[in-house]
Amino acid sequence: MIHFERTFLSGLFQKPPREVRQPEYEPGWLQIMVWRSRVLDSLRPPPRRDLVDAWEKLMQSKINTRMPLNSTQALQCRRLLEYLSEPKTDEETKPLSPADLSMARKVLLQNDPIERTQHHLDFAKSLHSVWSRGDFPRKPNAVELQWTYLVKAMCLYGGSREALQMLHEKWEQPEYAVYLAQEDRLVEVVAQGLAREGCEAELVGLVQHAENHQVPYNARIQAIMVQYFAERDRVTETKQWLDKPVARGSIQARVYRILASFAMRNNLQEWATSLFLELGQSQPWRKYWDVLLQAILLTGKSLAEVDAMMSHMVDSNGELSPDVHTINCLLRVAVERQDVGLGEDILALAAKRGLAPNGETHLILLGLRLGTDNLMGAREAYDRVRHMRPWVNESKRYLFSEFRTVVNEYLVALAAQKPPDFKFISSILETVEEDQMRLEPTTVAALCLRFLENDQHFDVMDVLSIYSFLYSDAERETVQNAFVSFCLDSGTSTNRAWGAYQILHQFFPDTSLERRAELMNAFFERRRPDMASYIFGHMRAHENKSYHPAMDTYITCLEGFARYPDRDGLEMVHNMLNMDTSLQPSTKLYTALMLAYTGCGQPLIALDYWSQITQSREGPSYATLEAIFWTLEKKTGGHKQAREIWERMERIDLEVPPSVYNAYIGVIAGSGNEKDVRDLIMKMASVVGSKPDAMT
Repeated sequence: MIHFERTFLSGLFQKPPREVRQPEYEPGWLQIMVWRSRVLDSLRPPPRRDLVDAWEKLMQSKINTRMPLNSTQALQCRRLLEYLSEPKTDEETKPLSPADLSMARKVLLQNDPIERTQHHLDFAKSLHSVWSRGDFPRKPNAVELQWTYLVKAMCLYGGSREALQMLHEKWEQPEYAVYLAQEDRLVEVVAQGLAREGCEAELVGLVQHAENHQVPYNARIQAIMVQYFAERDRVTETKQWLDKPVARGSIQARVYRILASFAMRNNLQEWATSLFLELGQSQPWRKYWDVLLQAILLTGKSLAEVDAMMSHMVDSNGELSPDVHTINCLLRVAVERQDVGLGEDILALAAKRGLAPNGETHLILLGLRLGTDNLMGAREAYDRVRHMRPWVNESKRYLFSEFRTVVNEYLVALAAQKPPDFKFISSILETVEEDQMRLEPTTVAALCLRFLENDQHFDVMDVLSIYSFLYSDAERETVQNAFVSFCLDSGTSTNRAWGAYQILHQFFPDTSLERRAELMNAFFERRRPDMASYIFGHMRAHENKSYHPAMDTYITCLEGFARYPDRDGLEMVHNMLNMDTSLQPSTKLYTALMLAYTGCGQPLIALDYWSQITQSREGPSYATLEAIFWTLEKKTGGHKQAREIWERMERIDLEVPPSVYNAYIGVIAGSGNEKDVRDLIMKMASVVGSKPDAMT
């Protein structure tokens, strides 16, 4: 009675378990997925008005958060666009407006891509096609403008060769010519895309064709060409495109920075230094001086020499003083060289000149300290960056992207610590969520594995609820594979592997049939057929038939029960098999059932399947013969029937493989007849052509 009271009271005052966070989707995206699911299931789709609203919510959210469309979203949005653009007369519809199409175009062109896929290209083409077919009010030059948007999208998402063809088709048409070199500089856009995709022949051909058709070789095209060849350490071509006369403007500042790294990799410091000296003597603008100081530090000059040069900086308006941006440029050299000492010396130089570090300084230091495994120093830099938030400045918005990259690296590094500081990791995750920052799939995978190892299942589910539904199918597979590997790792305890599988089952219903079969086998090998049968049951119960067990899956599962018996699991799987109208019985399936029932101590049921096999057109296989002999070994008096089967095999002069012969020896040995066993072993070489082995 006392024990009951204590249990009751402790239960009464115990903290309730945490609630699992609901999956978080971008606005409108869940409705689009529901629509697609209903289409695939041949069910009535949601009202078109609701689908247009979902489209508008998703695109507006993307514009607000600057988060790009992932490849899965691009695919489904294209399908939805084509569905909504079909004329319908049987219902009141809210058609897609030009503004709806414009929002999608902005998302494609203005949000920096994370994935560049065929799905994005197809979506861009569909947007252009729907606009072209639509009965929309059109401003002057609207057709040409829509064409330029498509060219830009093609270049942005990996279709630059096709964009190049589009340019050539319109090159001679006056209404399009203005967009090639003036309004939208499409020649430069396509050149940049070709360079990114490594299309060298097309890139060089485009620049040469442009020069021959009134689009001059300018500083922007020069920067593209020099960067392309410099990054590939092509010395001759880099110098050739650098020396080629430029029609307008001077060499861009970033080119000097590219050349400095190029010179260091190719032992061309002397050549590069002459370029930098020439630049300094020309009294360039400040942005050139900052790059120049970076370049000379990178190509071997000391920080003292850089400091001396700072005192002689002048442009056309007079003397220039270094500022914190100058210091930040120098710090980026320390990051490239992974030189902590140089970084500290640069900070000391800044202090000597009275230049206080800003948020960008600490962001660069965070990257430097991470790159040199200084996690304590990284923590200090991280706190300062978070406090200063340098990306809030409109002109520095690009720093948020850099911060996001570094934070992902930081979390992966923290997760790799032994032991990890879970409290600090959780605090970073809170700020990441607050900042609406994207975590990369590899980061989420690393964090989930560490949380699983520490039995923090709620934290795993929280992370997956926030991020996993924002990913494309390909990105989700990265996280999914981490869970599968964790479950398959023999070093993972069975309890933890099962906990990881349950989360995988909940958050990744798209786990492939092949991976599920791997997991099922792994739990058989862990001697947990009960868990393996649950995994099989999850496959059979999946709402998508493509994830249902195939014939091979049933056979693999039944063979698992033969090795690791579980009568309840076998009964469940057999019932599912009986209800599965998609499969036709076969010798291989019946053989697996024989093995399963024999392994589970029910040889009489196994013999029923032997009878069905012998009466079928297909007949028994060698594997069936092995199975029947094993079954008869487990059955009392089974050796008598085994002898009958063996005699029948001898009468038809059946060629017997060693595995079947060994199985027959096993039956006879089980009867206790030592003389017959000895005779069989002695005759083995003459019957099967090989001597007894370890299996015998």
